[in-house]
Amino acid sequence: MTPSSPAATIQENLQELFQGNLAPGDAYIRFQLTTGVDSPQRNYVQERSKIISDITFLLSMEQVQESLIVEADRITPLPNMPESVIGIMNSKNHVFCVFDLAQLLKLHSQSIFYRQYQIIVLQTTWEKPIYIGLAVTHLQGIVRLTSEQIDFSLDGLPFHLIPYLCGVAQLEESIAPILDFNCLSETLTKLNIN
Repeated sequence: MTPSSPAATIQENLQELFQGNLAPGDAYIRFQLTTGVDSPQRNYVQERSKIISDITFLLSMEQVQESLIVEADRITPLPNMPESVIGIMNSKNHVFCVFDLAQLLKLHSQSIFYRQYQIIVLQTTWEKPIYIGLAVTHLQGIVRLTSEQIDFSLDGLPFHLIPYLCGVAQLEESIAPILDFNCLSETLTKLNIN
């Protein structure tokens, strides 16, 4: 069996999502923000250290419009912007800003060296919806979780991540924080980039 690319994996998972032969629960996109990094983020809180060593996160599929792998030259840099802003791009007749999610969460990021970006495109549920691109290190597919599989207690998690989280889930042998899209979009709004 040949290993599939991240894009092929996501596409397979999206096909499964729409075919209806699914496990119970809500769908979450699973992704990694950093890989093989020796940094202080790896050593937060002994009890939940697997969260940071894997740096795998989840985000509800409710606002996810698509996931993309794009060449760096498809993203136009913007001058005088915060470091977390990679630039703007378009997809499916929508122009939107792409943010380095690791930098937004104050995690180690090497996105400046990337030739390709893996991007999750989200749409806000505001009266006048906008699109937002979040660059991640590695798209890992889609998982389904019931509310019983989610721990809504955020005790023991890194303090700087707590404002962006709505819970954690046990995945295989690691724990994955679940990002709260509303909190992320509020943070992005404060950056005054529209």
